Amino acid sequence: MTDRGVHRLDRGEWALVAALALAGLGLATGSQVLVAAATLPLWYVAATVFGTRPSPSIRVRRQLAVGDTFESEATTENATEGGESDGPAGDPGDTVTVRTTVENVGPEPLVDLRVVDGVPDALPVSSGSPRRCATLEPGAETTLEYAVELRRGEHAFEDVSVRTRDLTGTVAETGTEPVLGDDALRCSSAVERVPLGGGTNDYAGEVPTDEGGSGVEFYAVREYASGDPVRSIDWRRYASTRDLATVEYRAERATRIVCVVDVRSSQHRAATAQLPAVELSASAAERTLETLLAAGHPTGIVTLHNRLLTTVSPGTDPETRRRATELLRAVRESESVDGVRARTLTSDPIATLPRTLPGEAQVYLFSSFVDDEALELVERLRTLGYAVRVVAPDVAHADDVATRLEALDRDTRLARARALGARVVDWPLDRPLGLVLHDAIGEVGGR
Repeated sequence: MTDRGVHRLDRGEWALVAALALAGLGLATGSQVLVAAATLPLWYVAATVFGTRPSPSIRVRRQLAVGDTFESEATTENATEGGESDGPAGDPGDTVTVRTTVENVGPEPLVDLRVVDGVPDALPVSSGSPRRCATLEPGAETTLEYAVELRRGEHAFEDVSVRTRDLTGTVAETGTEPVLGDDALRCSSAVERVPLGGGTNDYAGEVPTDEGGSGVEFYAVREYASGDPVRSIDWRRYASTRDLATVEYRAERATRIVCVVDVRSSQHRAATAQLPAVELSASAAERTLETLLAAGHPTGIVTLHNRLLTTVSPGTDPETRRRATELLRAVRESESVDGVRARTLTSDPIATLPRTLPGEAQVYLFSSFVDDEALELVERLRTLGYAVRVVAPDVAHADDVATRLEALDRDTRLARARALGARVVDWPLDRPLGLVLHDAIGEVGGR
């Protein structure tokens, strides 16, 4: 045990008073029984003052599981004290089960053992308790099992806090104990790959186009023009016909992306115990943003409020990444962050939003579709020729009649969005976010 501290809870003053009272009463009444009984509290005082006990010897193991399957089986053979592990990973709102086992490996029983697990401050406990009080014989163990709600970021568990008392209950020893096994949770990984559609701009990139230019895939052969690079001349044709011709390759362009996150008041309601839709949408948008920027695609963010649009223009530079990430963090935490984006006040944000988009942009819309405004936005974007992909977290899932009716209306809106030509993925919250985003983006063609 580290950071050990020993505290005396009772110095036995009451026992001295009791001994003196019994002895005085015995002498006054001439009772030898009372005089003999006066020695019993003195034995308690002696045990309190002079008694010693060895420091408790315990071993602590922790397992973490996203869902029902534990990531690893912590054992003394494959775990090291204080060692850090990557730990399991999940999505925002996932339930993580924590199982912490405390074993008495010493030769003495622990008559009063109190344990508190080192839960990260950012993770709320949703069920169970990270505290336990138990009595352990040598070789016995006790288990704490509880659940936490995963939030975005990397979260490290701390060592277990331990407090023991001796048999008399007068001496307490406190400290921390290193933990074997899992010690961290992650909720920050980006999508491995985001396949893109056909909407492009004038920047070089990885999306094939229907025009010639610089690239690696053959596109066409045309008549030579003055100024064409020498490496593009078809020398085989020149050798046989003495005619100059230029080989063109299929040009590849970067795709300009705008992630639209619906943060209107309707997105802050959740019909279940899950996170509200606005937090889920912001997390999904951030994971998509990270992957697109890493691939070199100019990417921006627009947050759709009731009477306000906040915008980070598409780009690939570090400042764009910082501003976009800061905006999405503010959305998740319902904070106001100044200086990270442009603001547009409007009485009709649905009608105003398309005018803020680049003409060749592809739009990824993150919304729960619990009202008609999101469908209206899809209709406007498709009318203007924008390629639209929709990721819709399903927060309208419960057993009461009102929520079931709301879920039916939501399904109808999603079906109408598909009929308009948008690529729509309904996101059940028990499905990994990485798979949801791949389905939402991976099979979309051109605009």
